[in-house]
Amino acid sequence: MPVVFAFLLFFPLFLFANTEFEQIFDDHTAVMLLIEPKSGKIIKANQAAADFYGYSSQALQSKTIQEINLFTAEQVAEERENAHRQKRNYFIFRHQTAAGDIKTVAVYSIPIEFDGATLLYSVIKDISTQRQYQSEIWQYQKNLEQMVDSQVAIIKIKNNKIHAIYIAGLVVLIALALFLTYLLRITRKAQKYSTKLSQIVEQSPSAIITTDLQGYIDYQNKHSESAFFAKLSSSKQSLFDELRNLTQRSDEFDNAISTNTPWVDRINLGQAHHWLHVHLYPLLNKQQKKDGYVLILNDISKQKQDEKQLRLTSTVFRTANEAVMICDKNYRIQAVNEAFTEITGYNSDEVLNRTPDILSSDLQTEPFYANMQHQLDENNQWQGEICNRRKNGELYYEWLSITALRDTNGEIDAFVALFSDITTRKKAENKIYQQANFDSLTGLANRNLFSDRFEQALNKAQRENSFLALLFIDLDGFKHVNDTLGHSQGDTLLQQTATRLTETLRKSDTISRLGGDEFAVLIASDNNQFKVDRVAHKIQSAIATPYQLDNAQGFVSASIGITTYPNDGQDVETLMRKADSAMYKAKAKGKNNFQFFTAEMDEKAQKRRTLESELRTAIDNQQFFIDYQPIFDAKHNVIYACEALVRWHHPTKGLVSPDHFIELAEEIGVIANIGEFVLEHACITAAKWQDEYENAPGISVNISTVQFQRDDFIATIKNAIEVSGLPSNKLILEITESLLIENDKKTIAQLTMLANLGVKIAIDDFGTGYSSLSYLKKFPVHKLKIDRSFIKDIEHNAESQALTKAIIAMSKSLKLEVIAEGVELNAQMHWLTASDCSLIQGYWFAKPVDALTIKELLTEHNS
Repeated sequence: MPVVFAFLLFFPLFLFANTEFEQIFDDHTAVMLLIEPKSGKIIKANQAAADFYGYSSQALQSKTIQEINLFTAEQVAEERENAHRQKRNYFIFRHQTAAGDIKTVAVYSIPIEFDGATLLYSVIKDISTQRQYQSEIWQYQKNLEQMVDSQVAIIKIKNNKIHAIYIAGLVVLIALALFLTYLLRITRKAQKYSTKLSQIVEQSPSAIITTDLQGYIDYQNKHSESAFFAKLSSSKQSLFDELRNLTQRSDEFDNAISTNTPWVDRINLGQAHHWLHVHLYPLLNKQQKKDGYVLILNDISKQKQDEKQLRLTSTVFRTANEAVMICDKNYRIQAVNEAFTEITGYNSDEVLNRTPDILSSDLQTEPFYANMQHQLDENNQWQGEICNRRKNGELYYEWLSITALRDTNGEIDAFVALFSDITTRKKAENKIYQQANFDSLTGLANRNLFSDRFEQALNKAQRENSFLALLFIDLDGFKHVNDTLGHSQGDTLLQQTATRLTETLRKSDTISRLGGDEFAVLIASDNNQFKVDRVAHKIQSAIATPYQLDNAQGFVSASIGITTYPNDGQDVETLMRKADSAMYKAKAKGKNNFQFFTAEMDEKAQKRRTLESELRTAIDNQQFFIDYQPIFDAKHNVIYACEALVRWHHPTKGLVSPDHFIELAEEIGVIANIGEFVLEHACITAAKWQDEYENAPGISVNISTVQFQRDDFIATIKNAIEVSGLPSNKLILEITESLLIENDKKTIAQLTMLANLGVKIAIDDFGTGYSSLSYLKKFPVHKLKIDRSFIKDIEHNAESQALTKAIIAMSKSLKLEVIAEGVELNAQMHWLTASDCSLIQGYWFAKPVDALTIKELLTEHNS
């Protein structure tokens, strides 16, 4: 069941990561349903579900789950309560198949998003056989308990008979004592016999007391005067009153007194462990008339404790969570408990008088068992981890503790073994180890394991005065594969890359995926640069070969940075840093090549690391501010909107151009922080314009791909609008074409939600990417911004004019607004307005300026 649960937990993630979800759903062997929560209608069923229920997929999809589930609504609600109380992550229902068979099933369900709707994704597991086994095990336990109760009853009956015989004997002795006493008064011979009888009574192990008809004591032997019997023997009142107070059967006691019949009972003296076995008999005179009573008392406290201990031991043995196995000195199994059956699959009948070899997996060696026997002989105990095999052949791990029991002569009499199933823990430990040390996508060593192996290799190289080479590999063009073919195809390419590296390199070489499209290779060799060159060439050749993906070919190359020990560094961190610098140099030289580290590279890499640190500090210390560049409507002579442009004022370097830090911010994952700052402040500024100007402009904000793909992006937009009070139709979000290329469901959903809010979407730098009419028709896009590369020479470049006119004509046909970027000359502006593009952005009208200067321009044009 944990496997089902883990599958159920992680499978919905594929809905977003794998475009082949429906194929996986239909072909999977697990019984799966997609159910509409409110109506219970089955929206989708896979082939495994059709086979299980005996309906076709179409027939199932015309039914509701209530037509299959035999539970009433009240029973369903009660099962949900039971699952919650028992902390189960599944429900147990009764489902009916098309053939009329009734199956007991475990249903695991979670909500998922599918085709724009929230459905219940359910995995159904048949547990009918399991439930039958549990019922049989319960019946077996019940029969066993009845047998135990029957044996205890027989023992009690035998004990009662023994006591009855014993009491009868005592009665005879008492009668003889009384008779001798009577004869003693007559003759000295009778006195002699009376003395003997008295000695017998006095030395009796039982307490003997005689009373008159009212229950007052007229005789008691010495044993009855002991502290244990003091509560009765020292009483000044009638013993009958004492007995009535102590017994739980006072009615039977009174009936015995009135009918002259014996009375027997077990009574507690008011203390937890003090118990008496009481026999009361009437004494008759010569005329057969009642003359008094004799009370015979026995201490049965230990017997009661033994009975209790026996019950407790039996209960613990039966109900213990740990498996218990008792063997004789010849290692033959004499008894097992229920937990043993649950863990191994063997019931007691199958293992009694057999040796524990029945569980052997044959994975432990002879020395292992020899050590176990040695520990038992020397210390009477052994414990440790062992792998055994269940009845069904499945291997499992157990923590086993064995104790040797010895008799009074010191000889081993028996062995008691206790063990618990630790298979789940072992699997979890292995999983944790795998997750901590290996990349889940490629199976290669991850950064953690690679660093550890690198450290060990360095230590060995230092001891042996040998040579190490580190190759830092980055895939050129991988982002393009992700953007054009999708992330799932990108993952496939990474997996194939790992395979190619493994096949290209030696087994002694360490290969790692450090993250993303970065790999590292550690090579131990002699100090021969030529050999490292050859390895780098082989890697580049292997990676440059086209990749066969699902529906297309993928093309990437490798930029490789190389450092060596001991030439370039003495520790892991230094060598990794310098290899990274060499890799960036390889990319800068045109990609698909390799570079050995040089000091010049280190200097450039250090500058980049410094900029990264300063950028993070800038975010923490709020060193950013916003300039605004108007988008001018030349047709109406007003400012249509303003684009918010982030600026960084460095405390010592002054103004840092966005060209120097935006790409780095995206790489290190802080672009979202900067984007949220710009969005929040731009909306607040634009909201003030709405209050001050009747014909107020909108505000245009650039959104990075990383920021757009965050799960909380829509919430961030809503919050900015609500906090600022800006009308949503005055907010324009500028995105790049690459966001639309992938055409995934999340992108469509995000853009649709923005459009429903009233927010406008503009495609920035249109024409420079993978421009396509298909995605412009599919997505809710409102504006296109023609890239400045088309505008810079448009007044005399025929090709730029043709392309720009085509973009304007296409936009008009799709009812999209067109904005021209980078307009700096009057001739450019006139050509654009003449070509029916009146929205102009560039230095011709205004450079990016601060909010105060923007207000002056708005007062001039929009009042």
